[in-house]
Amino acid sequence: TRVLIALHAVFSPVFGESSGVTWGLSVLFLTVLVRILLFPLFVKQVKSQRAMQELAPKIKELQTKYKNDRERLGTEMMALYREHGVNPYMGCLPILAQAPVFYALFHVLRYVADHGGNKIPAGFHPEYGWTISLLQSAGHAKVFGVPLALGFRTADRAAFFGAEQLTVQIVTVIAIVVMATTTFLTQRQLIVKNAAAGNPMAQQQKMLLYILPPLFALFGINFQMGVLIYWVTSNIWSLGQQHYIIRSMPLKGPASAPGTAARKPAANAQAPQVIIRRQQTTRPPRSKRSGRRPQRPGSSR
Repeated sequence: TRVLIALHAVFSPVFGESSGVTWGLSVLFLTVLVRILLFPLFVKQVKSQRAMQELAPKIKELQTKYKNDRERLGTEMMALYREHGVNPYMGCLPILAQAPVFYALFHVLRYVADHGGNKIPAGFHPEYGWTISLLQSAGHAKVFGVPLALGFRTADRAAFFGAEQLTVQIVTVIAIVVMATTTFLTQRQLIVKNAAAGNPMAQQQKMLLYILPPLFALFGINFQMGVLIYWVTSNIWSLGQQHYIIRSMPLKGPASAPGTAARKPAANAQAPQVIIRRQQTTRPPRSKRSGRRPQRPGSSR
């Protein structure tokens, strides 16, 4: 809450205290700050994926060896992960790390929806660092005609915030679709970059590709406009961040295995060509008078 209010204090002299641009930028930059803090965690995620890719042959051997013993397979794979310091669940950690921020923002906006707008009772004392003027400011702030504190499920309160219910419903549905689409694109980007190299976590990422977007769309009807802005901004940041990190840390394909690079030039080198020249025998010239060649010494006619 205090970070959001501090960011609002930065932008309010420029765009106005109750402007939707002011509060929208406050949410946007809050998202950017969170993602910057989570950047080292994302780098660890990528390194873990690279380590999993390098362990792919050993994992495949274990799966073949213990295909009829699931319990032993799980034990051996966890031992392999511990031996090489790999966490197979690192891919979900950046999303889980954002959960406290998401919950805090959701709770703050719900507080604004309950106490902001035009229905602040007399004698009310705000909590969590809010003031009555800030609550009124946040309540009247709109992005594309939608108050930041309202969502699809709370569109019936639009009149208390000077908005129209139909506008709130239409815009939030569009924002939910954008959120689900960008979630799909971030997961698909990971699959395209990792699956081709035989990353053993690609199957789990493929499952997330088709599970996360519908889940976000389903729960998105409960999200306020401010939360939707947070997730869309976070997903767009993820697209750019993943592109940069994956490009800086390319996956090692099968051709990059140890010893392959040394063998490749020898395999492609052309074999030396042995040129065998046929020895030509020189015949003596014919005699001008008889037209016959002179006999060699020791030869008989």
